[in-house]
Amino acid sequence: MAGYTYNKFSIDQTLKELEKFDVHYLCVKNFHLPFDATAAQIAEFKRKCADHGVTPYGAGPISMTTPDEAKKFFDYTAALGVGVLVGVPGEKKSVDGKVKTVSSRKMCEVCSDLAAQYNIKFAIHNHGANPKTGNPDLYATVVSTYEYIKDLDPRMGFCMDIAYTHADGLDVAEVVRTYHKRIFDGHIRNINPGNNGSAGVSAPNGVIAYRPIFEALRDVGYDGCLGLELAGAFGKYQGIQGDPLWIPESLGYFRAMIDSLR
Repeated sequence: MAGYTYNKFSIDQTLKELEKFDVHYLCVKNFHLPFDATAAQIAEFKRKCADHGVTPYGAGPISMTTPDEAKKFFDYTAALGVGVLVGVPGEKKSVDGKVKTVSSRKMCEVCSDLAAQYNIKFAIHNHGANPKTGNPDLYATVVSTYEYIKDLDPRMGFCMDIAYTHADGLDVAEVVRTYHKRIFDGHIRNINPGNNGSAGVSAPNGVIAYRPIFEALRDVGYDGCLGLELAGAFGKYQGIQGDPLWIPESLGYFRAMIDSLR
């Protein structure tokens, strides 16, 4: 489960939900475990997760624009004891008279050095090429992001948002087959016709055909997680009002698909 799905819930409520739905892996967001958490708070957080059969496997997504911030978030990830930091390493620049955070080779190099130092995989989250709802200046696609990291430490890779990837007109299965060695995490949901990928609907009801994507993941031996990201299930998420039933419906859909591919 991507932590953002439960952005309206406390960690105690979230863990009860995950246990109810037989979900055992969580990518941790800072509203569930603050960045300034003490060692005792981290230990208590991990104890709570274990009590509900949940393993924190990653942290993020986390935005960072300076080397000091990047170091802070690697420290946080290491203290949590997880192997993946989902990050957005940008730098602030003036674009059309406005200060924006944009893709940064310099920050990728900083994170590459830290990934090697900490032995933590760094997964850059793509944000979509549609300027109205995504951010074409901030790691729009896996394909464009690869140019920033292809010669860096192999622990530099992607958290592939499949909805954005599909909405940007890419063949997701082909992206998986081409870049799988650098895909360390993924966000899954479905989208309606014409949707730009930012919002979501329950997995069985959208336009993304997941079977060829899952076939590609199986064929390349993908061993990372795929986090269900449906924050719209608990309120407005970029203008879309969701339904809490989307979560169990989507989990059942993805589980059945995986079973059919074994």
